[in-house]
Amino acid sequence: MPHKSPPAPASLHSRPSTPRRAAVLAGALLCGACSWLAPQPPPVAPAPAPVVVAVPAPPPPPVAAEPLDPVKPADQVTRRLLAYHEQLRLLAPADLAAEINRLNAQLAPDEAASAPDVLLDLSLALAQQHNPGDLARAASLLDPLTQAATPELQPWQAIARLLAGRISEQRRLDDQVERQSAQLRDTQRNMQQLTEKLEALKAIERSMIKRSTGPGGGEAAPAGPNR
Repeated sequence: MPHKSPPAPASLHSRPSTPRRAAVLAGALLCGACSWLAPQPPPVAPAPAPVVVAVPAPPPPPVAAEPLDPVKPADQVTRRLLAYHEQLRLLAPADLAAEINRLNAQLAPDEAASAPDVLLDLSLALAQQHNPGDLARAASLLDPLTQAATPELQPWQAIARLLAGRISEQRRLDDQVERQSAQLRDTQRNMQQLTEKLEALKAIERSMIKRSTGPGGGEAAPAGPNR
């Protein structure tokens, strides 16, 4: 009888059989399905953003009202003189002359030592009257105020200098008008003298013509052109 070799033993590293492989795969799928079907923990909601509450800025401290500056003496003098100017502007010529007489009576024997308000008022009144010599006297009344160096007269100096400048300009304009008027009078006088000379020459010419054409005067001379 022939001899048969026994079957070779299975190798330890040989692949498992097909049924075993299917069982292993099925177990793996079952584990995966279980882990997928297992309840998942709910997602953690993000923490809400902090609410920022705007805190209003504190109000600024109240500003203390600055005290009004008291009216300066120079301003008082200016306001007073402006008001007096309005009064003078509305006066009739006779009333203005009476006001000048009243102020003249208040002057001190030494005019430079008179009260500054009287000097200013009288100077302004004289400047309103426009009589010959009034502007010159008004300017002289202001000299003690414009040139004074005493502290008590300083509030009066600014308005006195302004009035002195106005009076000086008015005197300049008056002098210019007077010069032009004098020139016009001279021109008119010269024209009058020329007219009188021309009339005298015409009279001489007429008398000569009359003598030449009289009895025994011969033929009449031809008349010259009229002049």
